[in-house]
Amino acid sequence: MKFVLEGSLNKVLTIELPPSKSYAQRALVVASLAEGESNIIMREPLPEDVVLMIRALKKMGIKIRGSTVYGSRPKPPSNVLNMGASGTGLRFMAAFSTLAEDGYTILTGSSSLLRRPVGPLVDSINFLGGYAIAAGENGRPPVVVKGKKMRGGKVEVKSSESSQYISALLLVSPKNESKTQILWNSKVSEHYVKMTEYVMSSFGVNVEEADNYYSVEPSDYIPSSFTVPPDASSASFFIVLAMLTGKEVKIAGLKREPIQADLEEIIKVLEMMNIKYSFDDKGMLVNGEVPDKPLKVDLRNAPDLFPPLSVLGCKVPVEIYGISHVRFKESNRLLSMGSELSKLGCKAEFKEDKINISPSEMINTGIALKGWKDHRVVMSLSVLCAALGASCSIEGYETVKKSFPTFFEEMKKNGLEVKVFER
Repeated sequence: MKFVLEGSLNKVLTIELPPSKSYAQRALVVASLAEGESNIIMREPLPEDVVLMIRALKKMGIKIRGSTVYGSRPKPPSNVLNMGASGTGLRFMAAFSTLAEDGYTILTGSSSLLRRPVGPLVDSINFLGGYAIAAGENGRPPVVVKGKKMRGGKVEVKSSESSQYISALLLVSPKNESKTQILWNSKVSEHYVKMTEYVMSSFGVNVEEADNYYSVEPSDYIPSSFTVPPDASSASFFIVLAMLTGKEVKIAGLKREPIQADLEEIIKVLEMMNIKYSFDDKGMLVNGEVPDKPLKVDLRNAPDLFPPLSVLGCKVPVEIYGISHVRFKESNRLLSMGSELSKLGCKAEFKEDKINISPSEMINTGIALKGWKDHRVVMSLSVLCAALGASCSIEGYETVKKSFPTFFEEMKKNGLEVKVFER
């Protein structure tokens, strides 16, 4: 469905975030492997990716009732697991499925998921003694996994596409027969692996890291209680909105700990642009200020910030680099954001690893923008149009449920009217 944003933003923006789907999915997998009762505490409504993960785990015999996860040995599912558009979910569940012995697990998803690579993970599972096949073209899903516990050992993951391969292998590595050592030289989104290590340690398993190796001994997860923090990736849209409008934004519950990749990187941006921010017991406060100098930033470790930060190119020159892997998200985000910003009048030039965006003296208003079936593209275009008062129609109202199901409710709460209409 298409939508238009109208109205005027409040003087002070107040935001409540969804739970971090990155932390939630990691915690759900680990709790499922910790024999006993664990509590995964999350604010509702849950992002669609988290709902899909819960559904998949239940189909593999894991009992989940409310916030309680009853960890046990997984079983082969009776039906195909459809992971929707969740790349994290498919990759995590592919590794998890090696533990469902005496059967096969087939994982598939939406058309966008079937375009996302999974080959390096499949190769690593096989090298470590498991059995998996990427049935799509060129190492793409669907994925077929035979329930066969991995023996462990040393493996090099040859990929600069995603850190999710590393996290998927780490999460199940305590269940391998012997010590597992994962070598990863082409690091991207490294903070997300730190998030994986944090969740594992919260359930009693430590990861040793040295010389680009991640090492885990065979061990047992301990049932625990884990509170999923507010999602910093979702906060980025409203922080950028504050930067575009000069408004103050208060983000409930968002803190520096536990580490979140996107929060650490967006703080670097705020400091580069001399924008004041602070944290207290209530969360994060950003004193918005329209930037008056160019932004140059490396997003190798936080690719999900590319869509929201790219819209700053409508105000100041922006150079974003270290982003070759954003081509492998829900859309090719270099192409999708470059295309839509160009429609609005900005000049976008991109190469394999970076994009340069230059503002236009006049922004095109009242035009139709494409959301590319990508939640982060849709939300980024939304905050840009809200800031500019551009009254553009945007396609993809329904996509935000993937990560931020209350996104439009937050926009309404802060003074905007969201008018939805069919195609």
